[in-house]
Amino acid sequence: MVDVIGRGEPAIMVCHWPGIYYGGEEVGFNIFKEVVGWLEAKYDNLIWMKLSEITRYWAAKELTWLKRQGDTVTLDAPFASPRFTLSVTAHNNAVPRLSLADKPQPLQEVPGPLKLSPGTWTRDEAGLSICFDLPKGKSRLDGIS
Repeated sequence: MVDVIGRGEPAIMVCHWPGIYYGGEEVGFNIFKEVVGWLEAKYDNLIWMKLSEITRYWAAKELTWLKRQGDTVTLDAPFASPRFTLSVTAHNNAVPRLSLADKPQPLQEVPGPLKLSPGTWTRDEAGLSICFDLPKGKSRLDGIS
């Protein structure tokens, strides 16, 4: 079987609510908690999200308009999405600056992609990955040389 989570691909775990609390018992819920424990023990790259959060993130990923000019990336999002992550090619000395609705937002460098959270960025051989809460409307990343 192909290891979807190990490849870093999104995986969705679905539970049937009546099976979680069948007959007033929590047997299904306890099994679910055990599976979560196994997954967390095996993988360090899990991000737990509700289905509505996954839907919003992937829709934002597909529908947000991006335009790169020089060292600036302009985004125009049809709706907001928390923990939005964007990867861009950049030189080794590039340091991103984020503006949301023309207001500068602080960004902190972190040591790798598994440490990304809103307001952080990291660098690798291909460029930069920046994580932020994407607002509806226009945003801008500068310093992406």
